[in-house]
Amino acid sequence: MPASPPLLEVRDLSHAYGSVRALTEVSLRVDTGEVVALLGRNGAGKSTLMRSIAGWSPATHGEISILGVSVLRSERLVRRHAPFVPDTPPFWDDLTVWEHLRFVAGAHRIEGGWPARAERLLEGFGLQGRNEDFPAALSRGMRHKLALSMALLLRPQLLLLDEPFGPLDPVSAARLWGLLAEFAAEGHAVLVSCHQWPADAAPDRCVVMEAGRVRVDGRTADLAQAHHLAPVTPEGLLRAALPEAGVASEPADD
Repeated sequence: MPASPPLLEVRDLSHAYGSVRALTEVSLRVDTGEVVALLGRNGAGKSTLMRSIAGWSPATHGEISILGVSVLRSERLVRRHAPFVPDTPPFWDDLTVWEHLRFVAGAHRIEGGWPARAERLLEGFGLQGRNEDFPAALSRGMRHKLALSMALLLRPQLLLLDEPFGPLDPVSAARLWGLLAEFAAEGHAVLVSCHQWPADAAPDRCVVMEAGRVRVDGRTADLAQAHHLAPVTPEGLLRAALPEAGVASEPADD
């Protein structure tokens, strides 16, 4: 019986902004049940990679497949099964919090039961009672919580998150990590770029990027043991994975 394809597979991906190489022959995979952290210094290419996977910024060269299907051949598959939450999520100014969630449910034909799930998500992120507010009335952290609620409402196969913890307060960050861990354990997967994560949390795997290339890809527990890291933090993993006099980051993108 042939092995099932990974939820996400990136093969030899390159991306250029004019003469600037943002990504060079990047390859990685994300399997069912995994939370994979994408680490790297500013300018390492993390955001470019995330946007390429999401179809927001087509790559110059290489292949990206989700559930074994090329993202170039099925944009709808990406939107439904691999939603992307960027570090500054966009919203519709004339829609309320609840109308955003209702729009997502309708656009993706989510059947009955979504209102109760939406309420639980809003309550979990401390947005209960804000249903009738417009995005302009929300703080940056609250807007990010709304974007996360919209993505989680879909219950997609793969969730793509770019720096989700930075705008959140510690309680909400811990709540989000718990949701991501549960989400992966239920047979889904998460690819998250981050400079930080909640205390006592650690992803299943870490992919460290530098100057548009993957430098390290390994199980977090193995990396922590090899480099004697306790507790395991993004900063500690970066310092261990990248030499002190490492290659300077070339692209301006994060």
